Parts: sequence; structure tokens; C-alpha cells
Amino acid sequence: MAYDESLVNDVLRHSDIVKVIESYLPLIKKGKDYLAKCPFHDDSNPSMHVSPEKQIFKCFVCGTSGNAIGFVMKYTHADFKEALKKVAEICGYDDPRLHGFKETKKVVDPKRAPLVECLSDLTTYYQYALNSPEGKAGLDYFNSRHLDANLRQKFRLGYAIKDGRATCRFLQDRGHSLKTIEETGIAHAYKGEYADSNQGRVIFPIMDHNGEVVGFSARRLGDGDDPKYINTSDTYLFLKSNILYNYNYAKEKAHIAGYIYVLEGFMDVYALNRIQIESCVALMGTKISNEHIRMLRALNVEIRLCLDGDIPGQNATMDIARTLSRSGLKVRIVDNQNSKKDPDEILNEDGEDALKAYLNNLISRVDFILNYYKNTNPLQTLEQKTKLIQEFLPVLASIRSQLELDKYLNKLSTITGYPPESIKKLMLMSRQEKPENAKSFKEKILETHPERKALRKLFTAERELLYQMLQNQSAVAFYEEKIGSFYHETYRLIANYLIEYAKAHENFVPRDLIAALQNSDLPDRDQLVDKITEIYLERNHPNKCDEALLESIKEVIEQEKEKIFEQDTLEQSLEGKDPLTKARIISERNRRKANKNK
Repeated sequence: MAYDESLVNDVLRHSDIVKVIESYLPLIKKGKDYLAKCPFHDDSNPSMHVSPEKQIFKCFVCGTSGNAIGFVMKYTHADFKEALKKVAEICGYDDPRLHGFKETKKVVDPKRAPLVECLSDLTTYYQYALNSPEGKAGLDYFNSRHLDANLRQKFRLGYAIKDGRATCRFLQDRGHSLKTIEETGIAHAYKGEYADSNQGRVIFPIMDHNGEVVGFSARRLGDGDDPKYINTSDTYLFLKSNILYNYNYAKEKAHIAGYIYVLEGFMDVYALNRIQIESCVALMGTKISNEHIRMLRALNVEIRLCLDGDIPGQNATMDIARTLSRSGLKVRIVDNQNSKKDPDEILNEDGEDALKAYLNNLISRVDFILNYYKNTNPLQTLEQKTKLIQEFLPVLASIRSQLELDKYLNKLSTITGYPPESIKKLMLMSRQEKPENAKSFKEKILETHPERKALRKLFTAERELLYQMLQNQSAVAFYEEKIGSFYHETYRLIANYLIEYAKAHENFVPRDLIAALQNSDLPDRDQLVDKITEIYLERNHPNKCDEALLESIKEVIEQEKEKIFEQDTLEQSLEGKDPLTKARIISERNRRKANKNK
């Protein structure tokens, strides 16, 4: 939902981005600007710049950027309305239009609402059934797992009666249609009637980040041929890849604790809750997804991985730790490779102190990887030792601390017998080949392309014009009248948006433009905000924007576009030709080009 632009702009004009960010992070004054350790990636050196003059921030490592409202949105995971009110509150700005927000009702998804209500009623029914005479078997099971009344209430644990048709009739009596019951994913047809798929099982409700029940995991009681667990299939409400079990409770606790444990299943979550560690979530057997990463990043805390110590658990830890690290999250791992017990078993068999000691035995990702290869690859032959060196080189190449690097070079040397100097030499060679430490693969390809020089000059000219367009309405008009379209795709998108924005706003500043983008529903808005902020913060541009500057930029753009067009035409004419014909075409092109330049 978009909000009144004049209100947004008034809040921004009365706000101070330094004051806003300083209420969340310590800032360091450097010249006219401020620096901070970026909270949106694992930042050891301050890489986030805050400009009081331009009222924007930009991290020059991860690229996150925006204005004061954008910072609050990203840092607190708030929506636009909440962030707007927070900025006004921090800066002491009051406006009657802000108070109107209090009366604004939450937009309700008409398809979601009946499903949520149905599952809420069903969960209450399951909780009630747990305390019925039939539910005693379920209650006995929970007691055997040391899940007391407080935990059962907190996580809304329950029991599904064996008469699944009666459960569906109960929901119908509560006003839920058969269509809604079916769409929740819990009903199946049985002798002409709908019945509860979870019948006769203990129930573990699965809640989303807001604490609303969206699905269930149901466990069989006793032995049998049926699956031990059945889980709600993907529905309109429930997508397993979007759920971290216990996130609704853990998100607040994690901010206080400064960390969050990522576990395998809900029994592990209960074990940690039993020893008063509530900042924990479970993956429930799924791989880490982009949505999981987004949810974990929003917490801005250390991630502590604690999966099973068996080989599948170690493999999963390797994959997840690599993914989280590449996403810029700080990760440590519970050293569980010599333990075959999960947290629930440790607590029940060895006690609270043993579980706390286990959870606090944290090692770095590099140590875990080294232990992993040592444990999974028996180093008996030279070939096996060489393989370990080969697989570990990319990990060494990612280390930036010399002391840490020396430590792992010596460790690897002790394990394999290779001298540290030889390993380091191999590492330096591998580091040169890593795309993230040199130029991206795309950039490497571009460097070898004959158009590269023309592209570089063209993009520089287009960027210069875009910078002037951000500050001068006359440059926007010049672009629309005499340029028409940029070659660079992102520049072209920004220019098109600028044209539309300038038509509605006679005088604007980039801060307002950024706010309008953040307040829009454009799918590429974050990418556009990042690029606008990046260009706007640059200092190597002429301060004076006159007709002469704009015409000189236009001349470069036209010349470089012509070179690219000529090169494309040449390549098309040479396609499929024999060497002699190719030589003749190139000679004729060069002759025409020389005559043209006389």
C-alpha cells in the first residue's frame, strides 16, 4: 500500500539520518560523513557510509543502501508505515496524518483469513482432545518426552481423536466450509465423508513468523506400518521452505541473546526451551532456503548451527554453513562430530549442565570443515592427503586474518605432512582463480570482448548523464528529448522512472525519489535504490550542469553506440565466411572508416 507522498517527504525533511541510524548503531565521524559497521553483512571494518548532506546511507561491501526510512525498514524488518512512524518519532516530528495510521486496519487476505481461522479452531480442538479420556495416550507420550504443561501450552501441542469424521463435523459446526477444511491440507475423503488425516496421532502445530498456525506435524502413537510422522503438504498457507519452527517466539529472544541456534527438529527446540534457551529454531529436515536466510539475516545475530553429529548431519552442516557464510551471515558451529546424541537425548540422559556445555562448545566454520574432512576421509595414503589439501584450498583462500591463516596452515600441515610453505603457495595460486577475489566471471568474459573499450566509455558517459539527471530537471528533459534510451539496462530503468517522477514533481531531490521508490510496488525497487544511492554519493562529477556538458556527454554516447553497432554489424557479416572473405570484408570496413575520418 502506498502512502501520501507529501507526508513521506515532510517526515524526511524534518528527519536526520545520522540521528536515526545512531539510535540503532554506533557511528564514527569521518570528515563530512559518518561510518558504521554494516549490520546487513558480517562486517569487521566499518564499511557503511552515512551522508548527512545527502541524507542517505550506503554499504560499499554488500551494497545495501537507502534513506532513513529504508534503513529502519531493513534493520527492524518493519513495513513502510511502521518505519515512517519510527523515523518521525526518533527525530521528534509530529504530524496529525501520522496519528491516523493508528486507526488503519491491517489488510486482510480474503483467501488466507478463513484458512487461518479454521486451523486456529482445529488447534484448540486438538488441545482440548489431549485432556480427554481418549487423549490420555497422547498425554502419556508427551510426559514420557518430558514436555510439561507449560511447554504443551506454549507450543499448543494436542491430540487428534480417532474419529476423524467427527473432527471435520466439529469444524463445519464452527462455520467452516468443506472447501476451507480441504484447503487447509488436513482432510481426506472417507466413505463419502471428510475425515481428519491426523486422526489418532499427537499433534505438533507449526506456526508462521506471526505465530499463526499454518500446518501440523502428526506423530503416530505406538508401533505400526503407518509413517511415524505425517506433515501437512504445501498449501496456500504452508510452504515448508518458508517456515523456521519457533521463529515466532525466537525472533525477540534472539535480539536479547545476540545469537540463535539452528536445530534439526522441534524436539531439539523443546530441549533448549527446557533449559531456558529460547533463541532457537528448527529446519524440520528441510534444506536452507532463500527465505530462511532472509529471516535469519533480519535477526542480525550470530547463527549457531547444531545439527546431528552423524555423517548426514555433518554433510548438511557443511552445506548450510557454506550457504550462510556466502550470504554474509556470521556462523559458528556446535562441535558435535564426536557425539551421536541430539540435544533432547543429552538433556534426558546426561542432564542440563551437559547440554549447556555441549551447546557452548562452538567452533568456527573453518575448524568444522577441517574436522569434517579429517573424519570422513581416512588419511592413510598420499593420494588421500593430497585430496584433502585440494578440497581445503578454497577455504584457506577465503581467510583474511594472517594469524588465523598461519594457524590453519600449521594444522593442515600436521595432518597431511605437507610443509606449510607449500600449502600456502598452492593457496595463493587458487586464490587468483577465485571469482569473488578477482573479477567476476562475467567481467572476465567482457574483458576479452572487442566491444569492451567502447562499452566502458559508453557506460561512463551514461552514468555521468544519470548523475546530472538526479540533480537537474533540465538534464531529465535533455535525456528524454535527445538521448531516448540508455544502453545499460539498470541506468535505462532508473531514467524511465526519473522521467515519470519529474513530470509529477517540478522540483525534487534524490532523497524524495528514493522514498517514492521504497513506497512503490516495483519489483526492482531495491536494485534501483541501491544504484541511485551509489551514483548519488559519487564525488567525481562536474558540479555545473550546462548545455555544453550535456552536449559533450551526448556526443560520447552517440560515438560509442556507433562503434558497438559497427562491431555487431561486422560480426554478423563475418559469420560463416571463409578466412579470405573475412579478410576482404575487414579490409573494406577499415578503408571506409579511414575515408570517413578524413
